[in-house]
Amino acid sequence: MLILHARSVLSAGSPALPDGAVSVTQDRLAACGPYSQLRRQFPDAEVIDLNNCVLLPGLVNAHTHLELTPLKNRISYQGDFFDWVARLSAARRQIEGDLDTILTDAVRQCLKAGVTTVGDICFRHRAWRHLARQSIRKVCFAEVFGITAHPDAPGPYLEKCIAETQINPLLSLGLSPHAPYSAGPRVYQVAAQLAARDRLPLTTHLAETPDEVEFLTTGAGPCLDYLKLIHRWDGSFRCPRRSPVEYFLSLDLAHQPFLLAHVNYLNDDELHALSQTPHSVAYCPRSHQFFGHPQHPFQRLLAAGVNVCLGTDSLASNQTLSILDEIRFLHRHYPDFPAADLLKMATINAALALGLKDVGLIAPDYQADLIAMPIKQTPDDPLTDILHSDTEPVFTMVAGRVLHQIL
Repeated sequence: MLILHARSVLSAGSPALPDGAVSVTQDRLAACGPYSQLRRQFPDAEVIDLNNCVLLPGLVNAHTHLELTPLKNRISYQGDFFDWVARLSAARRQIEGDLDTILTDAVRQCLKAGVTTVGDICFRHRAWRHLARQSIRKVCFAEVFGITAHPDAPGPYLEKCIAETQINPLLSLGLSPHAPYSAGPRVYQVAAQLAARDRLPLTTHLAETPDEVEFLTTGAGPCLDYLKLIHRWDGSFRCPRRSPVEYFLSLDLAHQPFLLAHVNYLNDDELHALSQTPHSVAYCPRSHQFFGHPQHPFQRLLAAGVNVCLGTDSLASNQTLSILDEIRFLHRHYPDFPAADLLKMATINAALALGLKDVGLIAPDYQADLIAMPIKQTPDDPLTDILHSDTEPVFTMVAGRVLHQIL
C-alpha cells in the first residue's frame, strides 16, 4: 500500500480536495480522501509527500503519431495540404535512427509532460512491438488504406494485425481506416465488423481539410491528384457527392463507435446528426492552428453532447507531445471556456474515446495513472493556477509505477 499526499487532489467532475491523498494498491487506486483520514485508515502504508503540488489524473493524448517525432520543425506548411503530405512521406523515408530509439524518446517526452496514455497511429502497424516494452499506457491503432478495386484486401491484413499484436495490461489494439479519401467503404465495413467481433476501438481521420470535402462532394481536386500521383487510384471509387461527415455517417459501421480525428469542417445539420451517434471527436488545437484551419467547432460539439477530447497529432505539425500545452493554448484563446471542461477533455473524455473505462479519473478501482503539478496559490482552485503558469509535472505514475519524479 502506498499513499500519495498532496496539497490538493483534483479529478474531472469533482471539486478540489485540499490536503488530500490517494492510496495505491498495485496498479489501482484504492481510496481517495483527506490525508488525515487515509493515514488513519492505512497506518502502515508508505507515504510519498508531494509537497506544494496538486495531484491529477494522468493526461491522455487521444490522437498522435509517435513515429514522426524526429520530423519536428522539418516540414513547413505552405497552404497545400497534399504537398505537405508528399513532403512528409519523403521525410519519413529518410528518418535516421531505429524505430525503437525514436519511440523511446517520444515516450520519455510524453511522461515528462504528464501524458500517461496515448492513442498512437503508426504506418504499417510497426510501432506496437516497440511500444509494448514501454511503460506508458497505449492504444496502438493498426492503420489500413485501400480505395482501389480490391474489396477483400483489408480483411486479411487486419486479421494479421489482430493475430500478431500481443496485448498486455498497458497495450490495447485498435483499428484505423485512414480517412474517407484513402480508405473505401469496404475498408470501413470490414474494420467495424472485426472491431465488433473482438471488442476493439476504432479511429479515423475525418473532415480534416477542404480538399477532402471537395473530393467527396465533386470527385475532383488536389486529393484526387495526389492519389493518382502515388498510384493509389484506379477509378473504381464512386464519389458519394456528400460531405465527409454525411458520407461517414452513411457507412455500414456495425453500430461501432469511432474516435474521429479532427472534424474541422461540418455544418449545423451534420453536427446535429453526429450528436445522435456514439462517436467521439479528437481535437488537436495547435496542429489545427499549424494548418491554418478556421475556428474549430469543439464548443458546439460539446454543447450538442458529443464527447470531445484532445490530441497533439504528430510533431510534424506541433511543437510538443504535451496535452498540458494543448489545454493552456485553449485557455489563452478561449479564456471564457470552463477550465473544468478542459480537464475533462484531457482526461476522462479521451479515455472513454479510446475505450478505456478505468482510466482518466481519480476514483477507487481506477488505474493508478497520476501526475503531480506544483501550485503557487490557493489549493482551492489549482487548475486555474496551472493554466496560468508554465510549470511542468514533477511526478508521473502509470499503473502504480513512478516513471518520472523531480521532488
